[in-house]
Amino acid sequence: MTKTEDAPTFGDALLEGLREAAAWKRGELVLETVEVNPMPPERIRSIRRGVSKSARDFEQRFGIPAATLSNWEQGRRTPDPAAQVLLRVIEQDPEAVLRVMNRR
Repeated sequence: MTKTEDAPTFGDALLEGLREAAAWKRGELVLETVEVNPMPPERIRSIRRGVSKSARDFEQRFGIPAATLSNWEQGRRTPDPAAQVLLRVIEQDPEAVLRVMNRR
């Protein structure tokens, strides 16, 4: 047999996943969970460094207090979902945020 013949098909894998989900729902199986932080401190720091020289400069440009930004960058706090969206927009198109804020 070749390697591809040994590999499970998509349908087999899908059925196995459904069986696992049903067993978990019945309390028969404990599934491993992994929590993913969509906005880790390193990413926040990278966003800030990409658009400003310092946390104070970032505060002046985008209105997020330097102390708040520092807490996020140090991992002491996590930005709420709305702040995460704002950070993503700043990451993608900082000029759009500045235009909306009428600071450009």
